[in-house]
Amino acid sequence: MPAQRRQFLRHAVRLGLTATLGGGLGALQACRRTRPAHALPSGDRLVSATDASTGLPLLRLPEGFRYFSFGWTGDALVGGGRIPPAADGMGVVASDGDRLTLIRNQEVPDSDGAFAAADAAYDADCGGGCVRLTVDLAEERLLGAEAALTGTLVNCSGGVSPWGTWISGEEIVIDRDLMVPPSSSLRARKIRQIHGLAFEVSASGPPQARPIHDMGLFRHEAVAFDAATGQAYLTEDREVAAGFYRYTPRKPGDLAAGGSLEMLGAEGGPDLRRGVRAGQRWRVRWAPIANPLLGHTPGTHDQGGVLGQGLAAGGSLFLRLEGCLGRSDGIWFTSTSGGDAGAGQVWRYDPRSAELELMHEVSDRTLLDYPDNLSEGPGGGMVICEDSPLRQHMRLNWMGRDGRLRTIAENHTRLDGVDFGASEWTGCCVSPDGRWLFANIYKPGFTVAITGPWEDWLRS
Repeated sequence: MPAQRRQFLRHAVRLGLTATLGGGLGALQACRRTRPAHALPSGDRLVSATDASTGLPLLRLPEGFRYFSFGWTGDALVGGGRIPPAADGMGVVASDGDRLTLIRNQEVPDSDGAFAAADAAYDADCGGGCVRLTVDLAEERLLGAEAALTGTLVNCSGGVSPWGTWISGEEIVIDRDLMVPPSSSLRARKIRQIHGLAFEVSASGPPQARPIHDMGLFRHEAVAFDAATGQAYLTEDREVAAGFYRYTPRKPGDLAAGGSLEMLGAEGGPDLRRGVRAGQRWRVRWAPIANPLLGHTPGTHDQGGVLGQGLAAGGSLFLRLEGCLGRSDGIWFTSTSGGDAGAGQVWRYDPRSAELELMHEVSDRTLLDYPDNLSEGPGGGMVICEDSPLRQHMRLNWMGRDGRLRTIAENHTRLDGVDFGASEWTGCCVSPDGRWLFANIYKPGFTVAITGPWEDWLRS
């Protein structure tokens, strides 16, 4: 058994998380007999699978699985406009039997005009936002697509609130001087509002721009909630240095009414980017952010104003934080390029004990590389999107609570002679009944719904 998996297994046993779909210790002992020996984890075999919507072989999946695609870039929106490119974070916000509503971010970094409903746009010339997608899983088709948020920039990831809204974060900082950061690819045209905020997006109705100012002005990535307290946990996607944040609303369930923002500080661990080991734990304190709308370090355009305040108050450094998932055992989050191999870390914060633990660090990049978005997965595991710079065909992975890794899908999209196989997976999420897994292919931009014999697959 690989050393990393032995470490993960010890943590899982200590946490009481070893029960997987199909049987507790028996399944766990079966897992121990499986050792990854080649490029695909756990001996997974994937086969070319045809999209039920287009007839194209976009993905490779385990035998017996199928999928359909929807919400393609350029498709028409109800009420006018078209779906923009760059499909990113996504969540299921409503369900009515076989009919589900998803909200999907569009990570557009331009100011050439809002993609729809300019009169309701946050910043009329900015091209990012969210689309609302309604699907019928019985008929396996899209029922409609409409704008849910428009006039924002670089909407990367987010999360679903306990009351069924979507929190969408902007992964860029434009402060009150309205100057575009030098590191950005954004063309500096017609910026009228500050950017780098989180927005609350409704599950139905016309698009509305509802910024949550006290959640901070920084490079927002994902959001997860502690349902018991109503507190939100937020990741920051910053390449050299990033923070992990907690937002406590003054009025539970009303995020825009204001609240306090804090940055995680690990006692004895001021820098967690490198040089730590799986299983290591730290007590946590929370460093207050005095001015959540300070977007840059004064005198710069470094997009690090919130981070700098947190560090000065005792916060800890991470590297490129992305996925964030709230579970019964805590808040899980990923550092996409953290760790000694620079290939990724998976962290868990337990609000009950106020402890942080490194659960997994990638050392073998053939098995997992650059873990990004997270969601619940079959068998009590997690689904992990990859954003690897090494893959010719990007993978959608499953990680069990015992540390097992399996590959659910590979991207083999090729359209009009253009190979999109290296485009990242984003926005993974599951249907309430656990039968369907949704995820996006970032470029050219579309969503897939995948289903199959999950229980048999996990036992194989």
